[in-house]
Amino acid sequence: MKLNGKEREAAEFLKEFADNLLAGKPTSYKKPIVNHLKQMGIDLQFISHKKVKSLVRGKEDYFPWQITNAPWYIKGCESKTYLPFQIKELKQVKDHEQN
Repeated sequence: MKLNGKEREAAEFLKEFADNLLAGKPTSYKKPIVNHLKQMGIDLQFISHKKVKSLVRGKEDYFPWQITNAPWYIKGCESKTYLPFQIKELKQVKDHEQN
């Protein structure tokens, strides 16, 4: 199977991600690569720290999301994200926040 450049980059990230996950280390990622994985049918389902109320003990390490498509003052900054198996409880969503 022949992969184009974006697909190859996404597949290489997935390999690095899986290797680091097995080693117990979080992997820093960029949204475009995760979006290419989604287009390939692989959804990692990262959840922002803003939605998390509590985490499973021993699984508190976060996956840093490197912000790439933003104004200069936050471009290059990192945001904390987690995978679903790390989350014990999500915050309750208020009615006016759903829209």
